[in-house]
Amino acid sequence: MDISGANRQPENVMSGMFEGSTRTASYPDLNRQISTSTTSRPHPLNVKPGGNQLLGDPEPSSGKATKSQLLGYLDILPESLLLELLSYVESADTLRSLAHTSRIMYAYLYDEEIWRRLYFRQSSVSNGNLELKWRGSWRKTLLQINTEALVTVHRNQLCSDVIYRPFQCSQIDYERLFHKIIVEEEKYHKDALEGVLGILPEGRIQRFQENEMHIERFRNQWTNKPFILVNNDANRWPQWDLDTLAERFSDVKFRQELAQWDLSHYVQYARTNKDELPLYLFDCSSDAMKELRKEYKAPAIFQEDLFKVWEQEGKPCCRPDYAWIIMGPARTGSTFHKDPNYTSAWNTALVGRKIWIMFPPDILPPGVGIDGEESEVTAPVGIAEWVISGFFNDSLKVPGCQVAVTFPGECMYVPSGWWHSVINIDESVALTQNFVPQQLLANGLFFLKNKREQISGFYPAKVCEAIGDFLQNQRSDENEDEDMDKIRNYLIQFEKLDEALKQEDCGEITEDKLTAMPIFELYKKFLIASGHGLELTKALQKLQVLEENERAKRLQNMPPKHSDKWEKLTELTCFTFNFDNSDSDED
Repeated sequence: MDISGANRQPENVMSGMFEGSTRTASYPDLNRQISTSTTSRPHPLNVKPGGNQLLGDPEPSSGKATKSQLLGYLDILPESLLLELLSYVESADTLRSLAHTSRIMYAYLYDEEIWRRLYFRQSSVSNGNLELKWRGSWRKTLLQINTEALVTVHRNQLCSDVIYRPFQCSQIDYERLFHKIIVEEEKYHKDALEGVLGILPEGRIQRFQENEMHIERFRNQWTNKPFILVNNDANRWPQWDLDTLAERFSDVKFRQELAQWDLSHYVQYARTNKDELPLYLFDCSSDAMKELRKEYKAPAIFQEDLFKVWEQEGKPCCRPDYAWIIMGPARTGSTFHKDPNYTSAWNTALVGRKIWIMFPPDILPPGVGIDGEESEVTAPVGIAEWVISGFFNDSLKVPGCQVAVTFPGECMYVPSGWWHSVINIDESVALTQNFVPQQLLANGLFFLKNKREQISGFYPAKVCEAIGDFLQNQRSDENEDEDMDKIRNYLIQFEKLDEALKQEDCGEITEDKLTAMPIFELYKKFLIASGHGLELTKALQKLQVLEENERAKRLQNMPPKHSDKWEKLTELTCFTFNFDNSDSDED
């Protein structure tokens, strides 16, 4: 029996009207719920969900030891604490020896997360040079073995959600779970390619042909709403997949979260790993990416980017990283977040389908928590468990939620401040860039001025180099204002900063080490120097309105919160009970 999370069923979704065209289509309002009671193959060691304990332990007369007997005094420890203690063991050989003390210990030490932690600890000690051939799992890789005879537990001898749940999440089949949505979205995709726009169900994201979304239309109607660009030109975007990229850049190191592996190594991992949440390649600075950036162009409407002032030609560049190549197997993705520094983004799928779940800035996604300033975002579960636990179904009930599937060649626009989570249905390669469109400059300025502790991606050494160059090219009468005083004071503090911290991301430097960078003040100066004074003047007027609205909210004690409908949903909690009645009882 598997006691899952809340399995709430969404209401029928009413249809809504989007911007139309001369050719229209009426789409059926399909039932977009998913079944969260997933089924998967049995656990390879015959571990059962925790609810199976209600069925009772093996009878003593069977001659099979109980879990308590096999663990001895360690049985008094909560499972989560036992696994945490085991994760501090520093030797793979020691873990292997512990695993062979009993069937139960073997099952606990079959957990991939323990071996994954050990891998990265050892990799850190070796400065990232842990050269071990990937052998299909973290356990096999560290033990340098290709095969092993598995030691299974007897029926109901180990009923553990702590062990079973990660395995269940690692088996999730998003194509099956999201089948109805994928079918529906595929129709919208094909219609958009044919120039058909029509009535979409509420909560779905409109598509446009790329040549139809001109800059004025974008500025006046769509900068604050997500949309998808499609293109009939098969050569519009690079024809890259994991194999072609691995052939070109086999020995080039790419960044994959905690790892930095050769691409050939990562491809082996991507296709054979057993992780609950596989490593996601998210690279902006490899030698390959520097070359790949020359092989594509952003859509014309996204080339208007007021963050470009941080990287003027011939000037020191201090712009945060903004152009990325993303690769990963099915089941990779990102949990709910807003893009850094309140930038907008575009994301083009080159290979594979992605499902997007998006919320406006003032609506918290179900299952996500924040502090008052949104400086800390907490989500108690990973992507798979978020879906399995019913939060996806709950999201469909929340007004404002937007859901879509992007297909290869489609480009998603993510407005600044929007919450979004992305799940790869298939093996995936994508391109993404962050930028600041003219109409949202005020939003970015508000963030840089009032959320200084949340600014990230700027490095003190690079910023101060840019400041020095800027000061050398200014007339003395232009340097006498409050903004310049803050900029100069920062230069003085920078000189006192530890050399290591000068090369650190400002998002990682606490205020007791260095006061917040004058990014807001410097941004204004750079905009004026780059000929964007008029846009800045208009944005500063909007900024005053945004700040007045924010003060009014604070006076009314109205911090960002979940929608009222979500609050009502969480008043009732129901559980689904799924039984695993497998009678497998191998010795």
